[in-house]
Amino acid sequence: LRDPDQDLRAMAASDLLDLLKKSSSPFSRDDGERCTAAFVKLLYDAQSHVQNLGMECLGQVVRLIDAEITRATVSSICSEIQQRGKSSESTALSVGLRVMSNRVAEDTEDRVLLGSLATAIVSVLKDTSDLPSDVAVDVFSALSDVLTHAGAQVAMDTDTINQIQETLLSYIGHSNMGVRRRAIAVLGAFVVHVPGKQSEQALGTIFQRYEACTRPSEKCIMLRVLVTIARQRPERVAKLVPSIVDRELGSMNEDEHEVRVTMLLVFETFVRHCTEPMAPRRDEIYNTAVEALKYDPNYNYDAEDDMDTGSEAGEDFGDEYEDDIYEDEEDDSWDVRLSGVKLLAAIAKSGLYTPSEVVQRIGDVLGTSFKEREDVVRAEVLTTYAAMVTALNDLAAGNASEMVNVLQQQAPKVVASSLAAIKSYPRSVETKQLAFAIFARLASVKQDILDSSLSDIAPLVSSALEAEDISGTLQTASNSLVKTNLKLDVIEFLHSLAQRSAISNSAVEFFASAKDGIKRNVTSKTFQVPSASFNTATSLVLLLGRASADVGQFVSWADDMARDAASLTSTDDQGLKRSVYGFIGTVLQQLGDKLGASSVDQLLGALATLTGGVNDSPIVLGAFVQAVSQPTALPAEKVAAVAPSVLQSIEPLFRQNSMAAVTVALDVVKVLADYGADTVAPVSEHMLDNIIAVISRTPESPPASALQAFAAVCPSVSEDSMRSITSEILKLLSTTTVYDGQSALALSEVFQVVGRTFPGLASSWKDTIIDNWTQTHARYAKQRKDSSNEAIQVPFPSTMLTNAAKSINALFAGYYESQGQQWSSALLDTIVRAPPKTTSEIALVCLGLRALGYAAAKGDLARSENLAAQLDAHIQSEHDDVRNEAAAALGKYVGSYPDTFSALFASATTPGSGGAAASSRLQAVKVAVEQIVGVNHDQANAEPMWSQIVAYAQSEQGALPDALAQSLATFAVALPGVFVPALVELISSSTNTNVKAFFITTFRTVLADRHLGTECDAQIKSALIHVLASIDDENVDIRRLSLLALYAVIKSKACLLDDGIIGAIEPALFKQTVINESLVRIINMGPIKKRIDDGLDARRCAFQCVHMLVRMLPGAASDKAVADSVVRGIADDHDIRLLVLQIIHETSSSLAAAYAARLDDIAESVKKVQDTKLPPKAVEQEIEKHHAMLRSSVSVLVAMEPIAKNASSAKFDELLAAVADPSSGELAGYLKELRSKDI
Repeated sequence: LRDPDQDLRAMAASDLLDLLKKSSSPFSRDDGERCTAAFVKLLYDAQSHVQNLGMECLGQVVRLIDAEITRATVSSICSEIQQRGKSSESTALSVGLRVMSNRVAEDTEDRVLLGSLATAIVSVLKDTSDLPSDVAVDVFSALSDVLTHAGAQVAMDTDTINQIQETLLSYIGHSNMGVRRRAIAVLGAFVVHVPGKQSEQALGTIFQRYEACTRPSEKCIMLRVLVTIARQRPERVAKLVPSIVDRELGSMNEDEHEVRVTMLLVFETFVRHCTEPMAPRRDEIYNTAVEALKYDPNYNYDAEDDMDTGSEAGEDFGDEYEDDIYEDEEDDSWDVRLSGVKLLAAIAKSGLYTPSEVVQRIGDVLGTSFKEREDVVRAEVLTTYAAMVTALNDLAAGNASEMVNVLQQQAPKVVASSLAAIKSYPRSVETKQLAFAIFARLASVKQDILDSSLSDIAPLVSSALEAEDISGTLQTASNSLVKTNLKLDVIEFLHSLAQRSAISNSAVEFFASAKDGIKRNVTSKTFQVPSASFNTATSLVLLLGRASADVGQFVSWADDMARDAASLTSTDDQGLKRSVYGFIGTVLQQLGDKLGASSVDQLLGALATLTGGVNDSPIVLGAFVQAVSQPTALPAEKVAAVAPSVLQSIEPLFRQNSMAAVTVALDVVKVLADYGADTVAPVSEHMLDNIIAVISRTPESPPASALQAFAAVCPSVSEDSMRSITSEILKLLSTTTVYDGQSALALSEVFQVVGRTFPGLASSWKDTIIDNWTQTHARYAKQRKDSSNEAIQVPFPSTMLTNAAKSINALFAGYYESQGQQWSSALLDTIVRAPPKTTSEIALVCLGLRALGYAAAKGDLARSENLAAQLDAHIQSEHDDVRNEAAAALGKYVGSYPDTFSALFASATTPGSGGAAASSRLQAVKVAVEQIVGVNHDQANAEPMWSQIVAYAQSEQGALPDALAQSLATFAVALPGVFVPALVELISSSTNTNVKAFFITTFRTVLADRHLGTECDAQIKSALIHVLASIDDENVDIRRLSLLALYAVIKSKACLLDDGIIGAIEPALFKQTVINESLVRIINMGPIKKRIDDGLDARRCAFQCVHMLVRMLPGAASDKAVADSVVRGIADDHDIRLLVLQIIHETSSSLAAAYAARLDDIAESVKKVQDTKLPPKAVEQEIEKHHAMLRSSVSVLVAMEPIAKNASSAKFDELLAAVADPSSGELAGYLKELRSKDI
């Protein structure tokens, strides 16, 4: 590196760089110092290439050297920059500084080291006069890395923090724009990332300087700093928003260009990030944006206001016209208009206006600016309108009819304005692309929204599709909306327009004019254009197939498209191949009876031949399935003609490992079987073997298509064949686990088809199903009996029972259908008539009860008092499994007949009806509630049921069963608008402790539901403040349950906790982290006195809430409250101390300053724990707990150690030194162990 030959120096540096990149072993101190010194020297090299290598080497060496060397190197570079000042060598040094600080931030986790670099870095900015602008930008970048990643550590050095604040404030008015912008960004990072009072003081200083500004340029600078902060931490600026808005609303009338643009940027940022404070001034902000959008003092649009939108306007869309955009290099008014558009975009997304108001206000004003003369502003206007429609499209899917109506009224004006803009700027490809993006999004909102304007759009569509493929230079705003080619945008619009349920006469005429353009582009050489054209043609064919109007003019086009598609089936482009076959399948299904016979034969021949290998089979056969799936326009004889060859071609697919290939083969069998038994009869026996082989691969969860294919082939198979496979297939299906509704229906369909097609086999299949289940249950019963460990539960074979029960129900549904009879429960009634005694009888009764339950859930079970009595009798069985099945069956029976609920509930809650039977009846109540309320949402029956349960709960004096709380929770989840407020009222008004606890438990059960809808979330949010008020209840059990509810909200529904709710509950929450001595009692156990803390469980819950709060909602709770709770928790119970450790780890950066201020208190708490002595004659459990307590206390010291390094706490340092002393015994051992684990 010291060689005078520059080439040798470059090669040496390059070799070292390669070694550094590959090395993972840390350097020794000597090697580290030598290397960094050499690399810094390279920054002075005369050759820029060598300088660059030196910079890279400095970046790579950071992870291999210790902190002291890194700190010394950065200090050295900073000193060199200060000495050289304006010298050109400063540039290489500043880049080296930036690279090193960036690598320390990204490649190491040593935030203490990174924070310690701030002093040297800020000294460069503070103490160096006339620093070159590029050097200043690099130094600011380095300082930004430090503040962003180690703001908490920097905050501990008061002198450095003050220097940074002072320096940044001095630079934000710098004459160089690049330096000024970078200083503003870093000042924002300072406020955002530096915790505690320092950043608050900085924010206050910024605002004070803003208020005191007399020069517009100074005011703009301060406001841009506030904008930077608001974008990252809006809550820090929210309180300042009203006063800023009040002061600045009039600034738009000033002549100063920079002021106008800055004010619009401020308003845009506040609307996006601090929306709530902007609500009172929304109309004024909107008017400001409108005025800005119209601000163009150097140009007059009035001469172009007359728009020609007739059909002849297409002549003016050609590219041969010269672009007549007005240009004025000295005119900067476009920047104001651009900012006005961005402000309107922010307002549209903010929710300050209803959707219909957004369309009326913002949509109208944007439409008047489509002819904007500046390309960048016009692109932003069109993009904003398209984005607005996209956002509103989701609302249109719901109940937003008013918004859709307003948009429909506006649509003709939008089309006219778009066409006028294209006419004014015919050579702007981007304008055309964005116009079609708008058209496509409008078409997605409502199918006929553009019908009145289609005749005006048609010439532009035809012109674009017939022209050569062209692309434009896109503005940044357009990139996410338009394609790389105008044709793709036009084709996407046509595709969106074809996604409709019916076709109007105007749409027929429009597509008739566009269809030849679509056909022309299926052979385009431009990437994606052919596949997009086929996709659009597919959608158009689907639309034509549903049309009631005469579509004869499209038949020849479809015929020509079909021939083009047939010629492209061998393409290597997989995307195009999928589109081609998708079109073939659709056109045959929809128009197969209208196409020419030769075309149909050609297309079917292409679908019946597999030439591309197994990878193409899903594409080709998927198209065949589409073509022949009923209803289809294909003549049945055409399908029958190709069926043998298709069935032959799929034979090899059953042996493939590709599930996609197997699935499509099964689909082919299924759709061909729909054409009658004769279609698959010649190969039915063989196909059945193939299907069984597929099922046998995954008998636990066979694909639904395999079960559907099995059911489809059954009618074509002989009864003898079915009898021969009975044992095998039923053994496979008895272990099937159904995970989705489609598979459940398919499994039932198999047995229903067998019962319907082969009624003579119903009895033998039923016996086999019962035998398989009985054997399964016998194995379960034996395992349960032989189990010597009561703690190990042998799982009940519920899946096998489900399969058996559903199979028998479906089998006899088919059987009764073949006999022309209604389904009957006679067989099941016989099975469950007598109480079971033997294991086989228990299995049989469980099967009958499960089957009755499924029948009841489907509504197939007739009302029968005798059957209800039988079910209730089984609830009193001595066998647990029988009771459980009877409870489920009775609950589903009552769910079918809600008027019987009252009697069920009364029998379940009759005084003296305790024991297993009463528990089972309550389980039946829960099942019935789920059926009536949870599934059927039957509000009429739900209200009296709710009243009955609530009345019982309020009348009880003892503890209430959880099953009832779960039942009530179902009401709140299913019908939240009615029952969540009712539940909250019960919680608030209950005076009985047990009753109140019961209702809070119900609320917690609601929170535990993972599928709560938006309505339920809204009701819960409005209820939280009332429910969580019980955190401060006088009863400790109520407090504990309320804290558990809060924990559930924070963990799974943190989005419902706004600042108002957190602010209201925070005092009560942290109050519960304090030991309540009134709940502590001492009991004498012989010579030993034992301390019992009845408030411990509630306090533990409070600390769990604090931990979850700082984890899920950092910054929501006040720093002081969290730090105080940590200090208290350290000296509390061992379990609480473990929670405190988790809180410390979650907040070690954000609350570093708060912890640093409390280090003395933390040390005292830890010392108090470590001074705890074991009781005399302690037992082993007490000894183990004592050791765990000491270890956790040392963990606190290790967790706080990085913070203590940059703070001043004699007590903490003294305690840490005492623990580290070997004479402390096990404490020193714990410290060494925990430090080695870097805890």
